[in-house]
Amino acid sequence: MPITMEQASQRLRDLLDKHDDYVPIELIEDDEDFAESRDVVSAAARALATESDVITGEETHPHEHWFPYSFLMRESG
Repeated sequence: MPITMEQASQRLRDLLDKHDDYVPIELIEDDEDFAESRDVVSAAARALATESDVITGEETHPHEHWFPYSFLMRESG
């Protein structure tokens, strides 16, 4: 079942919480719920990337990956 932008954002934040503020692309792309809503999850990641405490990895090549960044990381304050 597709997820909403709000759900995708919250799940990405939850993954950051669960994985010590670092989530590699593989963890995101292997998630079945995320894979069903690729555009929404990508948009949520781009929105998170605008937050001051979120760092993104290099942008990915669209022919190899659907998620836009190689990782998401949150700076601990």
